[in-house]
Amino acid sequence: MALTISQGLAISFPAIQKKKAENQWAESALMHEMDRQGGIKTKALGSTIEAPLDYQRNPGTAFLATELQAHSMNKTEVVTAASYTPAELVVPMVWSYRDEALNTEETQKVDLIDTIANNGLDSHDDFLEQYLFSTSTNGFLGLQTHITFAGTGSDGGIDSSVNTFWRNQTATYIDDTDIESAFTTVWNQCAKGSGAKLMPTLMVSDASTQSLFEGTQQANQRWVDTDELKAGFKILGFKTCRFVFSLYSGNFGATYFLNMKSFNLTVAKGFFRKKDEAAPIQNATGYVSRLYSALQTVVDNRSRLGIAAKTGAV
Repeated sequence: MALTISQGLAISFPAIQKKKAENQWAESALMHEMDRQGGIKTKALGSTIEAPLDYQRNPGTAFLATELQAHSMNKTEVVTAASYTPAELVVPMVWSYRDEALNTEETQKVDLIDTIANNGLDSHDDFLEQYLFSTSTNGFLGLQTHITFAGTGSDGGIDSSVNTFWRNQTATYIDDTDIESAFTTVWNQCAKGSGAKLMPTLMVSDASTQSLFEGTQQANQRWVDTDELKAGFKILGFKTCRFVFSLYSGNFGATYFLNMKSFNLTVAKGFFRKKDEAAPIQNATGYVSRLYSALQTVVDNRSRLGIAAKTGAV
């Protein structure tokens, strides 16, 4: 007996990426690079995601002026936490009895299943990438919440106007004559010192800003490593960063500086791109199967993140 679309989708979904239709609308450059650098982290979630912060040097630390000088006996307060509530993302995949009736041959059915599943996965990641460049959308936090042009704002329940340690780094540039200088300033501020362990590893901007920067570089400055030579030099490099552009970044001349230890996309264990069983649609001749994710962007060291923005665009 021939498989139905519902059965075929359930069986083939884990390997569905092997046969992709030509995608006309999605690329997800930032998502792909975050995944490559380990920036999508899976964990068991509760009602909130807690990110512990070691936010200051022990205030009692001091050189002793005399052998038995009294030291501070104030309670040590060096740890707090940023707190984030998980957001939910759903992609409904719907087809009709008519689709079943008109795709009776196995080859027809496989093509339709591939199209439905691939579109669902691409829609999921494309939607995520789009809203990574926003502020907040139905509880999902984008880069404009975590990294602001002034370095201020509240993030994870911590107000950086009051807690200055929680401010991200910023710099501005005018044009191609000083864009590299602005990038260097932000990179240095995020690194906080030569040989730092939390140097930026990922930069993302719009296409025009990346082009402006690329035009200032000599050929041997542009690329990340020799592996990129084999790949045809698709990823620009700046110091320790891989520099990508996204179609959703917008053309406002902003470049974000990230590292995947200080910023990540945390997803629920067992509930990231989870596909449920197909179910009949009530009062309609069709079926629905859904992709579902519980997830949130999380920051545990905002001072290690930064933005370089074009003057007049902020």
